[in-house]
Amino acid sequence: MQNLIIRRIIGIYMLVMLTVIINGTHAYAHNPHDPVYAMGVSPNFANDRTLFVSTDGEITGWRYPEVLRSTDGGTTWTLLPWGMDNRSSIFAIRVSPGYNVDRTVFVATGNGVYKSSTRGDFWEPFNTGLIASKYATKLEIGGLQNNYTLFLAIENDGVYRRTHLQTEWTKVLDRSAGVNIIATSSNFAQDKTVVVANSNGTIKISTDGGISWVDKGNPTGAIIYDIAIAPGSAREIFLATDDGIFVSNNLGNSFTAKLSNLPAEAVNNIVFSPNYQTDRTVFCTTFTKAIYKSTNNGNSWVFHDSTAHITGQTVAAKEFSELQVSKTFATDQALFLSTFDGVFIATNGGNVWSQKQTRENLITGLALSPNFVNDQTIMATTYFGGGFYTSTDKGATWLAKAAGWPNQAVLSPFDIDFVKNHTGPPLAIATDNKSFLGFSDDFGENWDTLPIPLLPDIGEGDIYPTVIALSPIFDTDQEIYIGTRTHGVLQTLDGGINWHRAVDVPHVEKITSIVTSPNYANDKTVFAANKSGEVWRTQNGGGSWTRIGIDSIVTQGKLSYMWIAISPQFATDHLLLIGTNNGIYRSANGGNSWKPFLHKHVGPATVIQQIEFSPTFAQDRTVFATVRGKGLYRLILGTTGWIMSAQNLGTSLLKKNIQFTEFHLSPNFSEDATILGASRRNIYISTDGGLNWIPIGSPGS
Repeated sequence: MQNLIIRRIIGIYMLVMLTVIINGTHAYAHNPHDPVYAMGVSPNFANDRTLFVSTDGEITGWRYPEVLRSTDGGTTWTLLPWGMDNRSSIFAIRVSPGYNVDRTVFVATGNGVYKSSTRGDFWEPFNTGLIASKYATKLEIGGLQNNYTLFLAIENDGVYRRTHLQTEWTKVLDRSAGVNIIATSSNFAQDKTVVVANSNGTIKISTDGGISWVDKGNPTGAIIYDIAIAPGSAREIFLATDDGIFVSNNLGNSFTAKLSNLPAEAVNNIVFSPNYQTDRTVFCTTFTKAIYKSTNNGNSWVFHDSTAHITGQTVAAKEFSELQVSKTFATDQALFLSTFDGVFIATNGGNVWSQKQTRENLITGLALSPNFVNDQTIMATTYFGGGFYTSTDKGATWLAKAAGWPNQAVLSPFDIDFVKNHTGPPLAIATDNKSFLGFSDDFGENWDTLPIPLLPDIGEGDIYPTVIALSPIFDTDQEIYIGTRTHGVLQTLDGGINWHRAVDVPHVEKITSIVTSPNYANDKTVFAANKSGEVWRTQNGGGSWTRIGIDSIVTQGKLSYMWIAISPQFATDHLLLIGTNNGIYRSANGGNSWKPFLHKHVGPATVIQQIEFSPTFAQDRTVFATVRGKGLYRLILGTTGWIMSAQNLGTSLLKKNIQFTEFHLSPNFSEDATILGASRRNIYISTDGGLNWIPIGSPGS
């Protein structure tokens, strides 16, 4: 406890100094952020209140993009994980015109298209016919119930079409077209009109449902961000460009600038009211303003503040990523705006907006007390909410425990753990998302916090920790490693007072996992992995780092939220497992060489989100792994570290739209057979080794 008092004194001094520094640096409009990049709205929103969004996993450190559904107009959200094993970004969500009957939704991702005929409760690949690539960047639907056509843009490949009755995609434009924008007519069932463009401004138009195309060249000389086809005869086309709005009244044969009172900046979203023929209403966003409304077909505009902020943390065109109007606009007057700052909805024609949070109190970390079998205590961290929570009854009830943390209104901690082999009451150590480290030896009743100093020579702004690894002999060496978003791996040798960077590990890539050897006192070994699929190792207590597995650990695509698991008997078996977006890799010599598991459930092409060894691995040979979209698997390894058997324990969870973003085994697993898992805001428990699960509570509820 004396160490904690000393830390508190030092922390107060450093907090004052850090506050001075921070006040002199930039501040963002809304932190933490709630990035939403894709959105799909039910065509019957007035009655079913249903919409779908994709959330960006970058912010919370280790999550791949997810699809969520709301059936109450955005007030509450349900994760839709079953079958959604995408390892890349989600670029578009589109809802079938006959959704009220067929319950069908489509999602375009960087590794293909997914289709659900169960409102998103189960997904399956929808890629037959795609030839060279599956990097699907744009998806649109034209038509009516039981008579619609999908159009898909594949990066570096071309444009594909597929009717609702066809069994595969057909390419209709090759890669030379460079299409990244698609618009279908609201009267597609009658006029079969589709307009496509590339960002350079070249336009092509089809009036036979995408079978043949007419090249209109670059009629504006501007960069095009969005296209909207007016309801009616499909001859009126609006272009949103970096030089304002251009309009054609003759099916794209000519375009003229729409002179209006919009600000002199790029327009990046534009949509028509479904009742445009009578109400002449159009909506748009510019790079910095959302939204503008016109009731005289774009001749003049009135600004209605959606309250969505410019964050400065993404490219300008993606600050306001998508604007949609309800198909039942005449009844519900609903508009939807997805932004880097969240989801915004208006139900009065766009005049007044409200923000709908998708990740408030999202669980980011779990830690079970070292004496869990007796004290039943769990600590949790959450994003954008109360921050720190404690349960003393196995998760049934939770209380916020943030005393001592600064900026409590926006606490967003990312990780928490208990010191192993600690003398005295259990000591918890946690990180906040903005340059703070905290210590508590009374389960969060009181925290002693230390600021992590800025490191401007490495990267601008605050330190954003993503993961934490404690020395198993922390009482003796006071060593902590943290992985960060933009500052690489940091290490302290004095319990958090001073920090230095692991200079050999790239700091430009987010660290997704970091673990210390159970035998750290002797082998001084630590492993770290980053989002680009690299694994790094130090064997001299952080003095130097070497990348390992360069030629043998093979990931797929641009995102790989790696997970490292180290055997409790590492001192003798030297066994290490790495979860990647291309299955599990195994090393039996401390990371010197690697081979993939070839088992179909956890082998190549599977996306592994977490791996945990049983605390009594030497006796039970048990490992648990979360496979994205597939479930939680219990693996039994042979004496040489290869899989002897695999059992999926997660199907029953997936059927209830539950997939763990973090799970942990009880330190006393051999006695209580207890596993706890977190799925978004809720905690689930199994007391029979994962066979059966029950919900037990929700931090922040």
